[in-house]
Amino acid sequence: MEYSLTKELNASMEELVCVKRLCALNLKPRGIPSKRPDHRKPSTIIDDFLYHGNIGHAQNIDLLKQLGIQHILNVCDEELDQEILDHFDVLWINIDDDISADIRKHFEQSNNFLHLHQQKGEKVLVHCKMGISRSSAIILAYLMNYRCKNLYVAYDYLLQCRRVALPNAAFFLHLVRYENELSISKTNDNNQLPMESTPVQFDLKAESIN
Repeated sequence: MEYSLTKELNASMEELVCVKRLCALNLKPRGIPSKRPDHRKPSTIIDDFLYHGNIGHAQNIDLLKQLGIQHILNVCDEELDQEILDHFDVLWINIDDDISADIRKHFEQSNNFLHLHQQKGEKVLVHCKMGISRSSAIILAYLMNYRCKNLYVAYDYLLQCRRVALPNAAFFLHLVRYENELSISKTNDNNQLPMESTPVQFDLKAESIN
């Protein structure tokens, strides 16, 4: 893994340490859930808004209607059936689950899509083939941007909701770099605030996941 990330993506030692730390989080012992997960349904990441699943969930029109899902973010190299395209609003990000795939370039588009429908109070399913790697990376980018203070916290939370969530090592590297971009952007925004201004305070229970 280290050799590939260093050779193909010019990963620094600091970035490799971050990726290893995230991969180790997947192995962290967790308590037994109060009820057994129902794999016939997508995982609920944020109540009444964000669902995380596989292509089987996305192709099940009865399930989607039962859950009240109106929008689908397909992060798969396979297009959904025409029946699904006819009945749901679908954003298709055609990407391979591969070290050469630059998933980071899609984060702004996917974040905007998710944020728009969150603001409208509408439900979205994010999926890839298995609901493990590509879709997890997309959801982590959203959580970092809007809900969690950093990537580590976002991934720890996602694992609580969907135990199989595991972006590939290259996607983790892209997420680490995206986290740095967000940090720089937020720092610059804070530096531009007038000295006498007071930052807006949000209800943490409603606006963030701790």
